[in-house]
Amino acid sequence: MLQLGIVIFAVGFVLTGLATVTFKLRALANKPAWGGLTVPSGIVGVVALIIGVGLIGLTRM
Repeated sequence: MLQLGIVIFAVGFVLTGLATVTFKLRALANKPAWGGLTVPSGIVGVVALIIGVGLIGLTRM
C-alpha cells in the first residue's frame, strides 16, 4: 500500500509540474495561459497528490 501511495504521489507531482510549465509557456507565447492542458493536469495532479499523501499517511500510522 505504501508503494501505491508513493506512485500516486509521484504522478500527482509530475502532473502538477506539467500544469506549471504549460501555464508559463502559454503565457510567454501570448496565448490564454489557462487554456490547453493547464487546468486539467492541475486538477488531476492536485487530486493525485492529496490521495497519495493520504495513502502514505495511512500506511505510516
